[in-house]
Amino acid sequence: MWKIVTHKNIDIERAIAIVGFPGMGLVGKTVAMYLINIFDAHHILSIYGTKFPAHLLVNSDGLADIDKVSIYYAKNNSTGILIITSDAQPTSDPDQHELSRFIVKKLLRYNVIELIATAAFVSDVVVTSRRVFVVGNNNTILQKYIEKGATPLNESVISGMNGVIIGWAKAYNMNGVCVLGETWRSIVEMNYVDYTASKIIIDLLNRVWELNIDTEELRIRGKNIENEIETILRQYVQKETSKEEREKRPYYIT
Repeated sequence: MWKIVTHKNIDIERAIAIVGFPGMGLVGKTVAMYLINIFDAHHILSIYGTKFPAHLLVNSDGLADIDKVSIYYAKNNSTGILIITSDAQPTSDPDQHELSRFIVKKLLRYNVIELIATAAFVSDVVVTSRRVFVVGNNNTILQKYIEKGATPLNESVISGMNGVIIGWAKAYNMNGVCVLGETWRSIVEMNYVDYTASKIIIDLLNRVWELNIDTEELRIRGKNIENEIETILRQYVQKETSKEEREKRPYYIT
């Protein structure tokens, strides 16, 4: 079902793995791509499979490929970092489970000590002070992130691979957390990328792992998106208010 293509052979003694698959607000995907660019990470592995959407992806120079999982490697100080992302997620729940399991088993061979999945937590209101929520597959790892400022997520469900891969990590005795950047429902529903939610996730990883990643570019992009969304919402409210006032006007028959 899954075909591995190796691009670069590396020996890893100890590493963490950071996962960011496409999801709401592209929060996890943006985290992964930002880290890949910041670290100038090496593309070491691709995972192909028939369970992805049937798309041929064509880039700006005419080269094409199908949907796949890509695994990159970089080193930050003494910390080895595997970064995992994909073009899409499989379309069914069983296939998302199977691919998550397949990836976790592969990461065990790379001596991964902790799996960190990144995702979005959707808030129904426009919040100015964003939170990062955390879910862990054991209490020790959960407390480590709480101590660095994350808020534990209680009685909820995380859908898709950014969630279930942490469950599969637990099944194979691998420490795992899912960190979720708070996003606005309006950003998600309007199909914008939430750079702010991605920024606060990386800021948390900076505190936990001392990565010293500069997130200023994400802050600027995120603020621009927020301003644009707030302008759209104000215009909508003004339009609806004007419409309501017109409907309340009395009608006279002459």
